[in-house]
Amino acid sequence: MNTDTYSQDKVADFLVENFIPVRSQCFFDHFTAMMRRYQVKWTPTFVILDPDGREHHRVVGFLPTEDFMAQLLLGKAKLFYDQDRLDRAASELQLVIDRYPKTAAAEEAIFLLGVTGYKRTHQAGELKKAWERLSRDYPQSEWTKRAKPYSAL
Repeated sequence: MNTDTYSQDKVADFLVENFIPVRSQCFFDHFTAMMRRYQVKWTPTFVILDPDGREHHRVVGFLPTEDFMAQLLLGKAKLFYDQDRLDRAASELQLVIDRYPKTAAAEEAIFLLGVTGYKRTHQAGELKKAWERLSRDYPQSEWTKRAKPYSAL
């Protein structure tokens, strides 16, 4: 875990400011209780949980710093989304898009921002805006493909 990304102060600071980080040893020849509970099959695995231990986002494998930070912020946004705290989710999703526009997390954030906008306003145009932005800025993205049905709205 002491690789380039995880040893950076800005990563450590973000983790401590936004989460309660828990580090566990993993033994693949003898799975620990935590590995079994959270289905950890490879390291590193970061699981973003709510206070009740429910999973909202997972990051598996090493990522460059910007991609990792974007995934953490996306996970935080998804936690708020899953709790129906849609205003807070929208603001966190927008942060992912603004701070990390060249990451895969930004693509998912645009999709979820459209869905969040629809859930907040009941305006289908929010979904179509997400598809338009994805198709313009990320035409090959998996999230563009998922949003394709919104193009007909």
